[in-house]
Amino acid sequence: MNKVIRFLLLLVVSFLFVLPVSAKEDDKITLYLFYGDGCPHCAQEKIFLDSIKDSYDNLDIVMYEVWKNPENQKFLEQVKNELGIQRSGVPVTIIGDTYMVGWSEALEGRVTRAIRFYNQNDYVDVVEQIKNGVYEKEEEHEGEFDKEEEKSDDDATVDVPIIGKVNLKNVSLTTAGVILGLVDGFNPCAMWVLLFLISMLIGMKNKKRMWIIGLTFLGSSALVYMLIMLSWLNIVVSVATSIWVRNIIACVAIIGGIINLVNFFKHQDSGCSVVDEKKRKSVFSRIKKFTQEKSLILALIGAVALAFSVNIIELACSAGLPLVYTQLLAINNITGFGAFIYVLLYIIFFLLDDLIIFFIAMKTMEVTGFSTKYSKYSHLVGGILMVLIGILLIFKPEWLMFGF
Repeated sequence: MNKVIRFLLLLVVSFLFVLPVSAKEDDKITLYLFYGDGCPHCAQEKIFLDSIKDSYDNLDIVMYEVWKNPENQKFLEQVKNELGIQRSGVPVTIIGDTYMVGWSEALEGRVTRAIRFYNQNDYVDVVEQIKNGVYEKEEEHEGEFDKEEEKSDDDATVDVPIIGKVNLKNVSLTTAGVILGLVDGFNPCAMWVLLFLISMLIGMKNKKRMWIIGLTFLGSSALVYMLIMLSWLNIVVSVATSIWVRNIIACVAIIGGIINLVNFFKHQDSGCSVVDEKKRKSVFSRIKKFTQEKSLILALIGAVALAFSVNIIELACSAGLPLVYTQLLAINNITGFGAFIYVLLYIIFFLLDDLIIFFIAMKTMEVTGFSTKYSKYSHLVGGILMVLIGILLIFKPEWLMFGF
């Protein structure tokens, strides 16, 4: 009888010890980080993961270095192929069937939300399945967490006057570049210079010279503006993960947007407000001088110099828009050739309205019908976009992570 009692007691004690271990094992969540040794963004994510790992008792963090370890690199390529990950680069973070490529402060919230989601819902270790060769590949991968995130899309939909309903979480960097570039192009600080230049060119008898000088001015303007934006982006990228820097840029966007909206509601359409009459007369004098130069080389040098000075003035008038776009590129981890392409896209649409006006004027030999009144609606659209993006940079930066 004593043996039976001792056996039952031993069974109960064993059950009490084994049960928690089994439950904890079942609830375990593994976060996989594929990183490169020397990658600054990877280092930032590792610091973040170190700061949260003690907050989740059931969280395991498994890291694979892929720049110096060929086997890990091969495994990463296998995982990306199975999950349909198209983007290149590191870090790559995977939790369950949710993945993220790149890193910025805005992704911290996505990681913690994913951990909480899998703590409350079914968790499947997809990476482990791929490693063991038992993962069933889906034709179009979309994790359960991603589906849950999509349910909140309606909260990110805003009704923008003229443009209509826009879902801020689904707007791509391409769309942002097109819209912001177009709005930036309708800038009175550059347009009044172009219109006066056109009026001087139309008086020329030599049409070939007319086209060469005009296109040189526009091309130089685009090049200068692009170089300024790329330089600006390099600065912003180096501090992209700093909260206070992001908030300063957000405040600049909000203040600039409010100024644009005030100008719209006050019906101000008199042109550039940052250049006084004295400076305008100086610019007009310079345009007259180089357009009347007998030497085409000297005329072109004058056009390039004018383009440089005008774009410095224009940045003072609309610095909010290029600054906001470079910040979007920075928090999305866009650098190198990718950054060049996105900035080039912005510049193309920034220059589009100038090209249209110039070509029409050159074909019709008239500048009548052009005025700065169109800038009224540029103030409206630009103001709304800048205020919205500024607010999101402060409160919901993850909505601006277009690439993830």
